[in-house]
Formats: sequence, structure tokens, C-alpha cells
Amino acid sequence: GASEIKKLGKEIKKIGSKPLIVTGRKAMRQTGILDKVIGILKDVNVKPVVFEKIEPNPRAKTVDEGGKLARDEGCDLVVGLGGGSAMDAAKGIAAVAVSKRPVWDHVYSGEGETYIPVRKALPLVCVPTVAATGSEADSGGIITNSETNEKAGIFSNALFPALSVVDPELTFTCPEDYTIDGGIDIISHVLESYFTGTSTAYLQDRLSESIVKTVIHYLPLAIKNPRDIEARSHLSWSSTLALSGLINIGRGGGFPLHALEHAVSGHYDISHGCGLALLMPALMKYTSVARPEKFMEMGMNIFDLRFEDESVEQAAAKSIDAMKEFLDSVKRLLRFSDLGIGDEKFEIMADDIIKIYGHGKNYLDNPRPIDKTGILEIFKNTL
Repeated sequence: GASEIKKLGKEIKKIGSKPLIVTGRKAMRQTGILDKVIGILKDVNVKPVVFEKIEPNPRAKTVDEGGKLARDEGCDLVVGLGGGSAMDAAKGIAAVAVSKRPVWDHVYSGEGETYIPVRKALPLVCVPTVAATGSEADSGGIITNSETNEKAGIFSNALFPALSVVDPELTFTCPEDYTIDGGIDIISHVLESYFTGTSTAYLQDRLSESIVKTVIHYLPLAIKNPRDIEARSHLSWSSTLALSGLINIGRGGGFPLHALEHAVSGHYDISHGCGLALLMPALMKYTSVARPEKFMEMGMNIFDLRFEDESVEQAAAKSIDAMKEFLDSVKRLLRFSDLGIGDEKFEIMADDIIKIYGHGKNYLDNPRPIDKTGILEIFKNTL
């Protein structure tokens, strides 16, 4: 809620006494948010160590450096301050500060690769400054290996935040592009399992639709007026709920869109939300062949479309068009060519996706399984 950040110092003292603040390289310092947080902590006699080196798509080497700093300084908790990159990096740092191993050892990067589960980590506090990844409510983080261009996850119950302070006022200074990309990420989080999970999860599907409708309504308002507290509050709530696990209880399903996107941003370092928007229409078209009725449901319940003489397949196509119209309205109806990306790495990226996210199979789980041929089809339909 608004102004909840004022309680940070009092709450942190219940967890530890020497926090490492993990944040990005410029934005939190430039906006004054970092100094504000440091001041709140100093007011309760807590002097933090600051690590402000996190890049977008946080690199494994940077996470390792942060973990060493936490150990060397004797920090007893980690605070992730910023967007998803800062919070994901904070999770990695919390893990390696205890394990004393490279973070990539804890990242699942494919069958046959070194993988050591995270058993213990420093306590974690998350303070999001953009409504996007939902990292403040889950137990995972995404790390990029700059040597291999692989982007994969570190997951453990030990990485659930001990505390998250979600104050929408901290998102007032979030730039327009980050605000838009964050909204796309929220939508993607709930639609992934909406399309891939069980068809009998009525309640979970209605919750998902409500979150997507909320983002579609409030994202343009936040773009128009960045200090619109109502819009920012609803987006922050949506971000936290989307990845909290609540909407997927009993529904299951996979995250194929994220798997595809991670390969693209791993190789080309584009923003996560931008990559999701890029690939979403082509993946929807691909998947709708196997489950057109679910896409028709999206059109009816999210975009208020009504169908009379259309076949289920035609209704699905119109529903996907409605999503494309929304993406266009927020300047995120994209093709690879818009980002200066050609097809040179399609084969390599497809191989990476199967290796990391196929979990020993030669395809991604999806109502219409996505093998390498399917990945290339989706990529080519996005050129």
C-alpha cells in the first residue's frame, strides 16, 4: 500500500541487523529511492551495505560478486530494491553468500549439467519499484550466463522473501517503457497456465481473467499519468498476485512463452517484457490449433467479445487479434525486425530452449507440444 516503505526499517530489524541492499546501476540512485531507503534504515540504527551493480538480465558473474561482498561484510540479510532484475539477483546473492559456490551451480541449465539445489540462503527482503515480475511473491529468480548466452532459473523454497514491501508510490518514477513491459510480464504470468493448465480450473481461470482485465484497464492510465496512485496500486497488486502461486493452485501448466523469451533475451539482451510481447501472438496462434475453445474464452471473458456465427477456430483467431490490438495500443506489437534481430541465431536459440526447458524431452510442454520445428515456426512467424 501507499507509504508502506516507511515501515521497512522497523520490519527489517525483526529479520537481521546488517542488510546488503542489491540494486541497479543508476535508476534507484537517480530517483532518490535508494537514499530514501538508506535513510529509513539509518533512522532505526541499521547501516546497510550497498551493492549497486545489477544490470538488466542479471549476469551470473555480478551475482557471484554480490555474494562475496555479502560474506566479506558479514551481512545477515539481503534486500532486493528495484525491478525484477534486482530482486532476482538478490535471490541469487542470498544463495551464494551461504553456499560459497558460483550461482550457476544452482541454476538448472539442462540435463547433464552441474546442478546443486539451494538448501539455505540469507533471509531476503524484496522492495519492488516496478509492477512486473512478481519476484516479491515467489521463490525463483532468472540469471543470465554471459559466457554461454543461456538464461535460466534458480528456484528454492529458501528463496521465498521473508518480507516484501509493495508500495505503489515507489513506482511513480518508473519510466514508461519499463511500466509497459512490466504490464506485459504480468499478463504473461497469468495467461501462460491459463492456456496450458487443466481445463477444469474454473476459479483459477476467473482470477486470471480478472488480473489481465485489470492490467488492460490500468496500464494505459499509468502511462498517461505516472503518478496515478489508483492505477499504480492496481498494477502492483496484479504483479504480486500473478506470481504468488494462488492462481495456479490445482491448475498446473507450463510457461512456454517464458522459455522462448529467455533464449531471445539471453542472446540479444532485450527487455523481458518486450521479448514476451514479441513472441506472444505467434505462440498464441501456434497453441490455438490444439485448444481453440480456450482462446475463444479469452476473447469473451477478457475482451468482452461476442460470437454468433463464427466457428470456434474463427472465434479463437478474433480473440488473438484482440490481444494484438491491445499490444499495439501500448506500442508492443513487435516483430524481430523492429528490434534489429534477424534469423541468424534461430537454430542456436531453439537448441538452447530444448536443452534448458525440455527437461530431458525434445519438446516443451504445451497443449500443442513445441519441438524444435515448432520453435522455429514461432520464430519465423515473428520475423
